[in-house]
Amino acid sequence: MSQSATLYRVSQEIFEELSKSDNKQKFNINSVKSYSIFQGSFMGLEYILSKGQDNSTIELVSEIFNPKEALGRHEFEKLKPEEQFKFYESGLLIPYLPTSTITRLNDFLSKIPESNIRLKYDSNELNDNGIYPEVWQNDNSPDLAFNEQHIVKDFRELKKIIKQANTECDYIFVFIG
Repeated sequence: MSQSATLYRVSQEIFEELSKSDNKQKFNINSVKSYSIFQGSFMGLEYILSKGQDNSTIELVSEIFNPKEALGRHEFEKLKPEEQFKFYESGLLIPYLPTSTITRLNDFLSKIPESNIRLKYDSNELNDNGIYPEVWQNDNSPDLAFNEQHIVKDFRELKKIIKQANTECDYIFVFIG
């Protein structure tokens, strides 16, 4: 199984409840409004969305799967590296996209047509640059992964969850595993 990124859309109320709990309460999956899983493609998607962009846009795109904000950050930074790993796995460190970042991402993504993603997709470039999982292919059969169709499908899903979160002023929790 390949590495995946999961984006969980949560309401402001759930976010505030977790942020006030001193992170002693674990995130409850039943409290999400919706979620999207990017199975093996999230690094390729990030690479393609960053391609040809200026530094500030590349930084914004990077935040999709590598948020700068996290619940539990203050405790986390005080721990030794081995304790940090255990803390991360405990579910008490929750990386998230704040509403302000979601608004910026929605503005950015809404301007990108699928045709741009198709034009920027190059399996050889992804593989040559070591973009995980390094098995990108040109065969666009619908039953195959890690091809142009896979990236375009996940791009649609990314736009959808970001747009929903923006419309409803939600937060997005990001888990990679």
